[in-house]
Amino acid sequence: MSDPTTRTVRWAIMGTGSIASDMVQILKQLPNTEVIAVGSRSDEGAKRFGDRWGIPRQYGTYEEAASDKDIDVCYIATPSLRHPQDCLLAIKNGKSVLCEKSMAPNDVIAKEVLDAAKEANTLFVHGVWSRFFPAMKKIRDIIDSGEIGTVRSARASFCQNDGAGSCSALLETGIYCAQFLQWALGDPNDKDGAGPVVRGACQTVHESGNDEHVTAVIEFPGNKIGSFECSLAHCSDRSATIYGSAGVIDIPFPFWCPTQVKVTKMTGLGSQQWSEPEIHECPLPSDVVALSTESGCVPGFNFVNSQGLSYEAAEVNRCFREGLIESPSFSTQQCIEIMRLITDIGKYAAK
Repeated sequence: MSDPTTRTVRWAIMGTGSIASDMVQILKQLPNTEVIAVGSRSDEGAKRFGDRWGIPRQYGTYEEAASDKDIDVCYIATPSLRHPQDCLLAIKNGKSVLCEKSMAPNDVIAKEVLDAAKEANTLFVHGVWSRFFPAMKKIRDIIDSGEIGTVRSARASFCQNDGAGSCSALLETGIYCAQFLQWALGDPNDKDGAGPVVRGACQTVHESGNDEHVTAVIEFPGNKIGSFECSLAHCSDRSATIYGSAGVIDIPFPFWCPTQVKVTKMTGLGSQQWSEPEIHECPLPSDVVALSTESGCVPGFNFVNSQGLSYEAAEVNRCFREGLIESPSFSTQQCIEIMRLITDIGKYAAK
């Protein structure tokens, strides 16, 4: 009898953009994993992507890819405004789903997708890949150990001059800030809490109608305060910090896919006695590399630390093999809380 914990998981890629190219390279290097199909909005797009990465089944519609009876998991990497409908399409066809962020434009639509997955008893994972990095677990361990005392506040900055007006900065980069604050300031054991409350927010809006720069202040349970800034119109150092009564945790660029955590303890009058910083290195997996295409060239990865996509992909494989319908590392409740927070910030900033 075959071992269900090592069974081959068969994936379809829905979408043919830059992040899809990075994910294909990751999936091809995971054990007992196959990418057998790609779906696009045209036959030409599916063939171009499929030929490039050696994917045998090439579908010119997302519907065909989602309905392929041999597919276990659909990776939704279509244009972001299509994410809800493409997730529902995959769920309707009984497929497990890994959906790129942001899974929906607001919490109401996000809940519709998550409810559909629950009703269908189908695995759904929101691809906020930060949650699956070992460095994030290290951050949680440091907080829980009391090493920096009682955590009181945190901040995150994700600003880059990258396509202002083409989409919402809040949904594109702000979601990483929101998830970080939830991780740093939220209570992972709180099942029924009130959750965070937006206390202030402002924005600038591009002529396209999309927000291009958003700042927010959020109150978390336990009198904890989080703040963040996101933008697609200007740059920042793209780092994050957690502040405790006895020290700080710094996560340098790129904080949303981190490989390093720095802890500095602070004591004495005015917290002016600083310890020597303790650096925790959490390197990317060394056995994941950029692959050659079928034509023989090695294009590399499109995004910083894309090797880290292997963490979330491996978690999806594990959850699928174990028959789970959500990942304990990023639960449905946590996903909804983040989407509600993003939605509330957008409403507040638009006042």
